[in-house]
Amino acid sequence: MSAYAQRSHARSLRLAAVPLVPLLALALALALVPSAAVRADGGAPNLAYVVGGGSGGGDLTVIDIAKRKVTGHVTIGGDPASVLLSADGRYAYIPQTAKNQVAIVDTRSLSVTATMPAGPGPKSVVIGFTANAPLLYVADSGGNTVTVLDPDARRTVATIPIGAQPSGLAIAGLGSGIRETNPNDAEIYVANTGSDTVSVISTERRAVIATITAPGGPVGVVIPSAGGIAYVSTRAGTVLGISIIDHTLLGTLLQLHGQPGQMDYDAITGEVYVPDPAAGVVDVLAPVAAGDPGQPATLPPQPERTMAFAGGPAAVAITFDGALGFVAERDAGRVAMLDVGARQTLTTITVGGAPHAIITGAYPPALDQGTANIIIYIVVAIFLAAAAYAIYITIRRNRRLPASKNTEHTP
Repeated sequence: MSAYAQRSHARSLRLAAVPLVPLLALALALALVPSAAVRADGGAPNLAYVVGGGSGGGDLTVIDIAKRKVTGHVTIGGDPASVLLSADGRYAYIPQTAKNQVAIVDTRSLSVTATMPAGPGPKSVVIGFTANAPLLYVADSGGNTVTVLDPDARRTVATIPIGAQPSGLAIAGLGSGIRETNPNDAEIYVANTGSDTVSVISTERRAVIATITAPGGPVGVVIPSAGGIAYVSTRAGTVLGISIIDHTLLGTLLQLHGQPGQMDYDAITGEVYVPDPAAGVVDVLAPVAAGDPGQPATLPPQPERTMAFAGGPAAVAITFDGALGFVAERDAGRVAMLDVGARQTLTTITVGGAPHAIITGAYPPALDQGTANIIIYIVVAIFLAAAAYAIYITIRRNRRLPASKNTEHTP
């Protein structure tokens, strides 16, 4: 190959590579931006928020998972019952049963920034997303109602009559098996302890659309992200299965020694973790398939396995990636941190009090919308600058090409 041909070939390679510059810049910038999709449980794993810790048992205690130690306390009081994180992890919502309100905690400043009135004896809370804003659904155990709150506008949106003594809540959205196809609709499952029922609320209609008989006094409910089944714990110490697609009771999945604590599920395997404080164990349930509507479901033998915890396991939280688990041991005032895959305890962390509710936070910390917008602007700016530079280099080299070619052929 002549010297001219070699230089022409090299120049062609350079020119071919130039358009790749903006694409590489865009790919690099996008790789640095965290995903905008954040689950209601906050994702996994960076912080864990524990209710019932502190010397008086009325604190929200913050555990840094990487450091494996307590890094903050927020005094809540008012008999805090449970905890829920906002989608971006910025706020924690805590029903205060004795004060008939929901405390809003800023997770950055670790302070109570506001409270919102609920019905009598609020026990639990879930987030339902609408076209306009996220809404909180609060089970009012003393009022036989579910109160709907707008946490952004700090106002009450609706009050929905429900069964007697509502306690636990869970949400089933699109893809979980619900019949609705409206993207703005979802179903809230409510465990009514006093009426032996589970109510199903349409978030779009803000009304009860089904009432399911559930014997034993339902106290809690969890719905894995894969959908299909709602797992309902009862005061009688049973765990029931309910088909989401047709709102029917499938049967009893498990009998415990006493009333179960706060359940959670592994989003990767579909297993459901059920704390049994009376027996000092956490039972792990194999996933249950609902089967075809109208046909009896095949219920596998349960539990799949058990894990022992001497301190009275009262609540479980599994990180969204299924890597880590946390068990609040109420009687011992501590939290056990688990390696879920290895099925072993990594460490125990003292939180004091009587911890009885727990949720994991986001890792990396979820972005608020303002920060996310800034990063998007930076990404776009990098892309445009790289594209402009690539165009400039291409034009400049194309203009020089004829001159170089003529010089090469001069005798």
